[in-house]
Amino acid sequence: MTTTPTQTTLGDFCPKDAFVTHPDNPLKASEFNWLFKNRESNGFKEAFVKVNARKFLVHIPTFTACLINRRGA
Repeated sequence: MTTTPTQTTLGDFCPKDAFVTHPDNPLKASEFNWLFKNRESNGFKEAFVKVNARKFLVHIPTFTACLINRRGA
């Protein structure tokens, strides 16, 4: 049995502003914004990809994994 590495696709990313209402985001807008603003210190840095000075994308699988780790599941 062989396993293939997980591949990242464009569908794994969502604009940060749109992710607030995305079905994979169980957080309120204020909670999500707090996580984003404190991403350097709370372990969510890897879940956000900077596109330019004002635009970020959310890598949904990484965000979900960070959220699971934070909640201790």
